Amino acid sequence: MTEVQPANPNTAKHRIVIHAGFGKCGSSSIHRALYQNIARLRENRIHLFDKNLEIAADDKPGGLADVFLKASKKRGDQLTERLAGGIESVAGQNGPAMAVLSSVTLSSKGMPQLFAGLDERCDVSVVFYARPQWQWIPSAWQQWVLKRGRSLDEFVSQCLQIGRPAFRIHVEEWQSAMPAAKFRVRFLISELLKGRDPARDFFHLLGLPEDTYRFEEEARNTSLDFALLHVLSKNPHLFTGIHDNRVRQGLRQALAKRFQTANIRMLSSEQEAKIEEFFREENLWLLKHYGEEIDVDEIYGRHFLAPKAGVRYSDVTEMDVIYRCLGIMLEAVAVRRQERPAQKRGPRAQSKPQNEAPAE
Repeated sequence: MTEVQPANPNTAKHRIVIHAGFGKCGSSSIHRALYQNIARLRENRIHLFDKNLEIAADDKPGGLADVFLKASKKRGDQLTERLAGGIESVAGQNGPAMAVLSSVTLSSKGMPQLFAGLDERCDVSVVFYARPQWQWIPSAWQQWVLKRGRSLDEFVSQCLQIGRPAFRIHVEEWQSAMPAAKFRVRFLISELLKGRDPARDFFHLLGLPEDTYRFEEEARNTSLDFALLHVLSKNPHLFTGIHDNRVRQGLRQALAKRFQTANIRMLSSEQEAKIEEFFREENLWLLKHYGEEIDVDEIYGRHFLAPKAGVRYSDVTEMDVIYRCLGIMLEAVAVRRQERPAQKRGPRAQSKPQNEAPAE
């Protein structure tokens, strides 16, 4: 693995590491790790850009810069000076400093042009995390697309029609805008990641030892049982938009852990075969250019060719799916009632004898 090596204080420029996506590829865990360790990172002269694309001055950067970046792209702003000036403002006289910008919005078309010339002002590294498309497509569907009432089959067809996710296209767009930058494409395959997860891997790329930083052990953006996903896709009125996660969060709080995974393979074998064939050239290109010292054919065969599976989502009848969903929800209600503390009751009111005279 090639690391982002520490800068030489006598010769190096200020460093900016841009984590440019992709969505559904471990970005949430990287964001949480950065924010949880923001104070320790600052002690090591590593700064984070906040939601307004300024150097975070405290331990609460206020969220990601997604909204700011989208508005800047719409206006056609140039953000090179903002980033370069930001890191220069906190570097002081102590030599080069490092700043990190992380946002999945950076993987959208047209974003790299906002930072043209930054690689001439600073030592820039651009990092991407990607995953096999047969895993990405069902994950993206349940995170965003089902909230619009679209079926998984419809989304698969659209992805194959337009070539989504377009990992290679976006990587090459960044390379064109920043020819002097260093590029890393990391694959969301545990054996290829330092520490076997994206957050630890990203900190390793920054040149940081993982044993001095905090990392969450439990994933947050977990899946839901296939029956729940199916029923949710039939009820788009439950969501105000594709980023409305209130229903999912409520379900995760109420459901047993065994229902917080799809439980069966979401794609049919035919769909997986079509996806593999469609993205084969792109995946082999990414592995050969960024896989470094891996056995490309061996890794491709084990991770980009979907393994065989038994029962699949497409094999289950509509009625069986609905019955399963109903059973899951009934169990969740029953468990919640058992776990709820008993209501405190006052002393029973003593019944009065029928012949007792009313008080005057």
